[in-house]
Amino acid sequence: MPKAGRYDYPFFDIDSVIDKLRQLYEVVRTDQTTRSVVAESLGMKEKGGGFAYLISSMEKYGFIQTGGGNVTITDLGKTVMYGEPVEIEQAKSRAVTSIDLFRDLFEQYGKNPEIEQIRAFLRQKANVDVTKAQKIAPNVANIYKKVSNNIVSAKKPMEPSFRPGALKVPSAGGGERITASEVSKAEPLKIQYGDIFIQIPPNDLKAIALAKDALDFMEQRIRKQAKEEKQ
Repeated sequence: MPKAGRYDYPFFDIDSVIDKLRQLYEVVRTDQTTRSVVAESLGMKEKGGGFAYLISSMEKYGFIQTGGGNVTITDLGKTVMYGEPVEIEQAKSRAVTSIDLFRDLFEQYGKNPEIEQIRAFLRQKANVDVTKAQKIAPNVANIYKKVSNNIVSAKKPMEPSFRPGALKVPSAGGGERITASEVSKAEPLKIQYGDIFIQIPPNDLKAIALAKDALDFMEQRIRKQAKEEKQ
């Protein structure tokens, strides 16, 4: 796995990893298989550097676990492949935001840092010497550019808990919805229903659109459950 001073980070961007993970699952149709079968299914050499980087990237994002020569697809990996659209977006956000390098870059520079800023970050925050920072900055910049839109919150990544005044959502037995007076404009909104969690940064139209989709999805689940209970 690539290193940038005190940081480990995936060699591949998240969409590339998901494509390979889906390709694997469509061949083996099982959650667990051997490394050799994984390599064969993906048309790669088990002892090759590219395969090692791919497996470490999948594991860094939290989509697989390895051990004993086996590769096991995690619940997060299965969700990111075949979940509902809102669940997939949230799984991607959780995966990317869990990586310290991406989260800390986002906190300091936002989604679109300049290459000079990344070099400065690597030297100041990651403790990378000047020669290596010059060498690896383009690769870090390239992968960060591809994943930064999936970062929801740099300071509190996908934290599945509520704070006073956080968003209230309907439960299966009925519940509350948020009112405008309950939301602090400076704080992200949070939505949770079962294993689905959304955190909405202030003034982010894309996140708000995703939240609307999530609420619709939650409502459909509740209505379906109520209908099944009546039958």
